[in-house]
Amino acid sequence: MIRTPKKSAPKRKRKTKKPKIPKLYTIAAIAVVLLSIVSIAVALMYVTKNPLSLPAVNAQTNQTATPILPPPPTDTTDTNKTPPSVTPIISVKPKLVIIIDDVAFPKQIEKILSIPLDITPSFLPPKPETPFSEELAKKCKFYMVHLPLEPVKLERLETVTVLVNDNYDEIFEKLSRFKRQFPRAVYYNNHTGSKFTADLAAMRRLIDAMDELDLIFVDSRTTALTKAPEIFAEQGRKLLQRDVFLDNEIEENAIKAQLLIAVKKAKEKGFAIAIGHPHDKTLDTIADSLDILKDVEVVYIKDL
Repeated sequence: MIRTPKKSAPKRKRKTKKPKIPKLYTIAAIAVVLLSIVSIAVALMYVTKNPLSLPAVNAQTNQTATPILPPPPTDTTDTNKTPPSVTPIISVKPKLVIIIDDVAFPKQIEKILSIPLDITPSFLPPKPETPFSEELAKKCKFYMVHLPLEPVKLERLETVTVLVNDNYDEIFEKLSRFKRQFPRAVYYNNHTGSKFTADLAAMRRLIDAMDELDLIFVDSRTTALTKAPEIFAEQGRKLLQRDVFLDNEIEENAIKAQLLIAVKKAKEKGFAIAIGHPHDKTLDTIADSLDILKDVEVVYIKDL
């Protein structure tokens, strides 16, 4: 008996199992992706806030332009830094002060203000005959007070005159009255005063009272015996005093001669002080003497 061999069953193909990716690798990959997203977001935020920090591209030439950088921050921590100094324009001409005493009438101040120079008017305190000076002073950019001091000889004193026998309080009260009438005035030059300025004790009281009121005395030198230079020298202070009277003679040529002397003195020592009066002849001569004054700078006394 012949046996028929059994057919063997076909072999099944084995399925190849894919290796499993460890969970750790998956977490790492996700972390890298998240970091990349965060980095891109931060970069976009920086570009939005600082557009000038990136190179600009020219759309037509496709060339990269030079980046425009913001200015460096200002250092505010060093408070000792000083700004760059600016050199002021300083006049090299000698200075000449022209004071016009006894100003009290509207016509006088109109004429002074019409002269194209910084003339310094010195006002007499108001009195019944001349009540205008207090109001006239308000029209002036700068002015002085013509302080009445006791003379050796004078038939009639001003309404308020500082006398040799006045004590400190009396002098202080009189000066305070003038200061109320002329609140912008700081400089006072003496009207008459040949007796007062020659008295050392009286002058000490006057200067002390003026110091207390922040006033500055200018010596008109109505006498060669004035004690002002002695007092100021003792205190180590600079005294402003007259160098030239312009109109002892009220005549054009004489006034021009005095102006020439004033200019010469200004050139010699750097500045000079000339005093005149509000006569028409004096003011007209000053206005017609710009050629004489061309070599000096006419300034207010405060500008010395």
